[in-house]
Amino acid sequence: MMVKAFQPLRAGRALSVLNRALGVAEIPLRALVSNSDVPSLWIIGPPRSGTTLLYQVMVNRYDLTYFSNFTARLYLAPIVGIWLERSLLRKSNRSGEYQSQFGKTPGWLGPSEAGAFWYRWFPKGDHVHVPAGATPEEHLEQLRQEVYGMSKVRSAPTVFKNTYNSMRIAPIVEAFPEAYFLVCRRNPIDTAQSILAGRIRAAGDKHVWWSLPPNQIDKIRGHPPCEQVVEQVYYVYGQIEEDGRRLGSSRFFEVHYEALCNDVQATLSSIEQFLGRKGVKLSVSGQVPDRFPVSRGQKVSDDDYRCIVRTVERLWGGHNG
Repeated sequence: MMVKAFQPLRAGRALSVLNRALGVAEIPLRALVSNSDVPSLWIIGPPRSGTTLLYQVMVNRYDLTYFSNFTARLYLAPIVGIWLERSLLRKSNRSGEYQSQFGKTPGWLGPSEAGAFWYRWFPKGDHVHVPAGATPEEHLEQLRQEVYGMSKVRSAPTVFKNTYNSMRIAPIVEAFPEAYFLVCRRNPIDTAQSILAGRIRAAGDKHVWWSLPPNQIDKIRGHPPCEQVVEQVYYVYGQIEEDGRRLGSSRFFEVHYEALCNDVQATLSSIEQFLGRKGVKLSVSGQVPDRFPVSRGQKVSDDDYRCIVRTVERLWGGHNG
């Protein structure tokens, strides 16, 4: 039992040592990367809104640079990680692999949120919102070099998905003026239920906060869980909308989960048209399903469901899409 207990610890230490070594080796590579006009795509939205599914569809359909589960492990050296991935792992057709659990996908080439990478630049904890001007230019430049380097190795635009990036829109635009955001929308009643169920599966207790905290986290912390999950969704969308008004709504495109599931090809066509108007052309590299089952209906207790519906009606005024 002691040997088994120490195995993950040793593996974690080995990965940490490897990252530090490769990170040092990557410094001169970053210095060789000049600024680029390669577009970057950012999938954002509250948890359980369809962000992972859209991410999987995008990387299976198009030739895009992204964080795979392999590359995400080399969070201090993603340029080297992308090169090693191309050298060691053949890109297989993953069109049938749409499994995920709390944003985590299977397989070395499955798309990853790459949390450890983003935490190099942005805060952890309850207060993760980053306003404009808060990130040092030196850090923005390092982030630019890392992302542009990844894109150059793959010779393809980048796409990233991390729900926490919904609270980092301002510094993302500061670092990447050519950034475009795909905002995942889902019926808030279904989204809130899924978050509440996720709390129970992840922590065994619906009272334990789970996933992305909005900027209003201190305000809603004392509310009942059935209200918190709705407010979590509401305030995340509110922050995205606020940043859209300030930074230019033309760089944001909404993708509705239900529409994506019902007609994948039509949704992708609308994304292509949106990006085409910006001069961005996506190169098709694989096949994807025409549709996915839509997860709807009551998923929580009667009391929690009624509370969620009441809170959605209060916050959205009956317009809950």
